[in-house]
Amino acid sequence: MSERFTWTEPKLCSYNYNLSKNWFIYFNFTDTLTGDTIRKQYRGGINLHKTKEERILHSNALKAYWKKHLKAGWNAFGDDEDNSETNPTISVAIEKILTIKTPNLGLRTQQAYKYVTKLFIEWLTSKRIQNIYCNEFDIKKAQEYMDNLTLKKGYSGRTYNDHLTVLSTFFNCFTDREWTNKNPFRKIKKNEIEIGRNIAFSETERELLKNHLYQHDRQMYYFTQFIYYGFIRRSELTRLRIFNIDFKNQSIIIPSSASKNKKQESVVIPTSFVKIIEEMNLQQLPPTWFIFGRNLKPGPVQYINYNHISTRHNTVSKALGIDPQKGLYSWKHSGACEVYRVLNGDMYSLMRQLRHTELTTTQIYLKSLGLVDNTAIRNAAW
Repeated sequence: MSERFTWTEPKLCSYNYNLSKNWFIYFNFTDTLTGDTIRKQYRGGINLHKTKEERILHSNALKAYWKKHLKAGWNAFGDDEDNSETNPTISVAIEKILTIKTPNLGLRTQQAYKYVTKLFIEWLTSKRIQNIYCNEFDIKKAQEYMDNLTLKKGYSGRTYNDHLTVLSTFFNCFTDREWTNKNPFRKIKKNEIEIGRNIAFSETERELLKNHLYQHDRQMYYFTQFIYYGFIRRSELTRLRIFNIDFKNQSIIIPSSASKNKKQESVVIPTSFVKIIEEMNLQQLPPTWFIFGRNLKPGPVQYINYNHISTRHNTVSKALGIDPQKGLYSWKHSGACEVYRVLNGDMYSLMRQLRHTELTTTQIYLKSLGLVDNTAIRNAAW
């Protein structure tokens, strides 16, 4: 670098490691000829990380990156001194697009985008490539990352495809802004998803898991029973408050702010489920509390990342030797099978509890469970 310019060592501003603040790297750049000094600040994806250790690791990499550029003669006063807008690093690009898109997304989509990009940034950091430019991330790296989701995370089917879709969406935004001329995730094939992927627990598996959860993870037990009896989605359950339970009429209201289709709906509380809800002593707690708040316990703080609930459940399921294809939603499928059996094939009543708007939807769902009745063929002889 010319002796005309001097700069200070890049440092981290962490507000005393306050994770609620946006950390950044900063340094001063001085033109000794004119005496002008400017301070440069860069976040570079630091704040996508949620722990102190992760942020420090990313910050150190960012400091090293800018120190290298400063030593190489980078001029902060030049016309092209800051290419973070025209050619950002991949971490910066992700943070920018996330900031742009988030205000226009629903809460669940926001959470999904943040979770997917967080995992991606963590992987980039582990490979020490979080500060490469967007056009340097090629199909080989994209495939390596998706393979990592399969091998390390165990993702397959819909979850794998969801991550692929989000990352492809981000890279589409990169190409729109000419940060790169290709979308490496577009060439990666999605996993096939079987139509009949809904699998219920066997009676033995259900009882084994239920008894174990009741003894060792009571809150998870309660959570699964809401799914089993009410067919309520995990994301919806984390948004329900105690006042959403109508104890007098024995029903549960799923408000529009919680339901998938943004419409207020309700489900009936079966007699066998009443005792379980009574055991939770919810009526003794503030009605505005979430039924399943932090750590799945009733409380004023909403449980945000419901993917962790599935992981928590599946860890127990795996330890008990239950078929790995059967996850948290197998409680819903098991409940549907039991209702269909007890009601002797009454699809209309089942449709109402499932909150389907059309009987055809219920028929398709039952078919995926292998429950479509065809007595005429079964009894026929030829």
